[in-house]
Amino acid sequence: MAWLILDKEALLSRLSAPEHEALGHAAAGWAQGDPLAEIAHEVAEDWRGGLRRVTTLDRRPDAVPSEILIHLLADFRYRAFTRLPGVRTLLDERRVAEWERAMAVRDALAKVSYAPPEDENLEAPDAVSLPLPEIAVTHGHVLD
Repeated sequence: MAWLILDKEALLSRLSAPEHEALGHAAAGWAQGDPLAEIAHEVAEDWRGGLRRVTTLDRRPDAVPSEILIHLLADFRYRAFTRLPGVRTLLDERRVAEWERAMAVRDALAKVSYAPPEDENLEAPDAVSLPLPEIAVTHGHVLD
């Protein structure tokens, strides 16, 4: 599977029509910024923070493995439904259960297998290399 950029469009395209429409109306009334884009970015950054501990990341901002997309979508829905006015009614028991399952997966990311990012998108390893410490014998003891 591939890594994909988790943005508002990638998530909205996977919502049901009523969810998509309700979120669109709620976000249109937002005074500043694009709340759905902000929520998508928050979800990507949150999950990438956990992924960083268990796999090599894709260097592209907000890129995530497609293997966990269903859980990212559940997290996006929950955050959007609880943050934007007038859409909390969409947060039914099924959606809450999906979000709870997503949080369990997020907390256990080491148990999921991921395809590595494509070579050209691999995050560069830390290039910082410190010199090794010098070890000097100062007490005059000779080892056999």
